[in-house]
Amino acid sequence: MTARRHHFVSQCYLKNFAGPHKKVPQIHVYDRVSRTAFRTGIDNVGAERDFNRFEAEGQQPDAFENSMAGFEGELDGALGRVISARSLSNDDDRAYLLNFIGLQALRNPRLREMMRSALEQTAKIAMDLILSSRESYERHVKSARAAGSVVPEVGYEEMKKFFKSEQYRVEANREAQIEREMRVFENTLPLLFRRGWRLLRAPARSGGFITSDHPFTLMWSDPKMRGGFYGPGLALPNTEIVFPISPALAVIGAFEIENGEQDVNDVAVASLNGATIAHAERQVYALDRNFKYSMQHHEPLRTEADLMTDTRFLNRRAETKSELQE
Repeated sequence: MTARRHHFVSQCYLKNFAGPHKKVPQIHVYDRVSRTAFRTGIDNVGAERDFNRFEAEGQQPDAFENSMAGFEGELDGALGRVISARSLSNDDDRAYLLNFIGLQALRNPRLREMMRSALEQTAKIAMDLILSSRESYERHVKSARAAGSVVPEVGYEEMKKFFKSEQYRVEANREAQIEREMRVFENTLPLLFRRGWRLLRAPARSGGFITSDHPFTLMWSDPKMRGGFYGPGLALPNTEIVFPISPALAVIGAFEIENGEQDVNDVAVASLNGATIAHAERQVYALDRNFKYSMQHHEPLRTEADLMTDTRFLNRRAETKSELQE
């Protein structure tokens, strides 16, 4: 049978933040939409129906999903070795990690919805021009039919009324979205490899790092510039990428740093957790309830118990502009 439930956050990654369970490792979930906190298997989070389904002549619809599974098999081993060694010194393992970071940055429901929304706005502008007059509408219908398109018999007044009602939704072609994601990924990957990457190691008794359904965070290195009018770009200097690997480890990538490892304190861990929470789409994931976070510079550390009453998390809205602008 063809699998229909596809993970946009890989289970081989999520398991590093999960505790053992009889069937599937379980993770603590904090959901800002339902405003609930619960524990569930990693197979129940970070997934969407048919996310990787690709309909193409001569191929099975789950061919792309299977190819991603092959990569994740290699990634699983690489992440395990990084976590065990507490080091990024292995070039191959670091390469797998950077590929994964790039995929997580680009292949997620947030950016797909941004693409769909942009397509919808473009379609509305075009349709508004087409419906500017009866002559314009009938001319375009005639031209579309001559080109072989199937155009239903809908009169000008009826179509104009439907258009103004806005009781419709413009959908994007999933196959075209996947192709675009992979093209952008090819251009994005060199920018990731040009950055220096430092492995951050949390204190042994720390509550540790957390992750989310959008674990990629791109932000300005200067806290004063964060949240301003100009968003950070992937190719811009003085920007940093933060990506948690496990409760004990996270990486930070910037053009101004060298590769290496660094032990950090509880304040740094809480600050990175705050960035992860701020960039989560809907859900935050944690190994247990012992984590701390801070979402503003010099803010007192907050505990897990504060998260589900923190309006900065509960009322967060998805970004309206690309986080990967150059």
